[in-house]
Amino acid sequence: METADDEKIITLLERLKTSSENINEDELISILSATVKSCHVPCRDAPEDVPYDATEFENVAREAEMHLCILLRLLDSIHKAKKEGQKFSPQFLKGVIVGCVSVACEYQDSSWEWSNEQAAITSRDILNKLCDICECDNLQILLTGRQVAEDSKEDVDVKRKETDNEDFKGYMKFVLEKLSESLKKTTWKSYPAVKMVYLHMLELLDHRTIGKHLPYLLPPALFITDDWEKSNKALGLSALRHILTKTPSSELRFYGRAAVIFDALKPHLYARDVEVLDKLYPTILEAAKILEADPSLAGKLRSQTQYEVILEQLLREMYGEQKLALRSLYSRTLPEVIAAMGIVALRWSQDLMEIFEDYLATYDGQNAEDRIRILKAVNIISQEIEIIVQLLCDAAPQTMLKACHGITTVPCHDKCRSVLERISAIVESKEIK
Repeated sequence: METADDEKIITLLERLKTSSENINEDELISILSATVKSCHVPCRDAPEDVPYDATEFENVAREAEMHLCILLRLLDSIHKAKKEGQKFSPQFLKGVIVGCVSVACEYQDSSWEWSNEQAAITSRDILNKLCDICECDNLQILLTGRQVAEDSKEDVDVKRKETDNEDFKGYMKFVLEKLSESLKKTTWKSYPAVKMVYLHMLELLDHRTIGKHLPYLLPPALFITDDWEKSNKALGLSALRHILTKTPSSELRFYGRAAVIFDALKPHLYARDVEVLDKLYPTILEAAKILEADPSLAGKLRSQTQYEVILEQLLREMYGEQKLALRSLYSRTLPEVIAAMGIVALRWSQDLMEIFEDYLATYDGQNAEDRIRILKAVNIISQEIEIIVQLLCDAAPQTMLKACHGITTVPCHDKCRSVLERISAIVESKEIK
């Protein structure tokens, strides 16, 4: 900040410390806004296709420390004045909270390249002071207006005294609007701190509060996921999974958002990076689950489900894979996909058996974790076979009795004989009934 601004700040802080007069909102918000602007992690000078590193932000945290301390002192003055009876306008409080939250969250984690331990401590003090000013227990309540009652565990609306006990809806919308100024598809990579603030805001939202903010939340998650840097892909996938798991499924289907997410994730099934795939599979499975639960699909026969799109590419990747890390990831994912598919997985029995044989025949260390996972997948398939046999017996018991007559005498591998015996037992039990 320039010297003239420094002098204004020093003068204001001294006056606030010694004067008993009410705070001038216009003067204070002007100084506070200038201080917030000086605190923000600066826009990158390097091209967007060049990954950032710590050297770019070498002096950022040290320079921000002083301005963060000034913000904290200004907030102390506001808190003191409020306790002494001064009433502040809603517009003033909105400007203070949105500005301070957006900048303090940029430094709250000392491990980030542009932060350090002192800046992180002061940032957390700022966020706590904002909560004190608004008489909220924590940042989540301040921003979303929601909390869970300790005794009943039921949702309650937080009331705010300075708005005459009207329902307090929180400041999240205004903070997200502020972030959206920098968090655009064409500019977000120039502001690396903003994506971290975005993720933190997202994590504060749950099933009660996330829906109304999706227009601000979903687009950044999609274009961050689509970035070429794997760290950004992983961050975007984490954001998408939070959206999928916290937003009511019917809302995601009704507006077509689940389909948009699923279609955006499908190209990433071709990825070869373990870190990306490890986050991709749970996310795309969640999207498929939401789409497959659509009531309009009930009772309809389809040539391919969304789960089969995932399984088809997964099996293609598993064939002949030599990298141990990928084989381990695939073996961990396959049982999850099969379990989600239910009896539909039996369509792929022949392909699955080839994969099972390959992975069971390959040594993967003393713990044999990959082979154990594959055996779990075989077990799931066996359970699904029993389920479909029971359904067929219920629908056509005599036909199944004829079809399965002598099934236990069919030549097969010893490990498969137990399955045939269970099928025979199911059919015979239906005959007795």
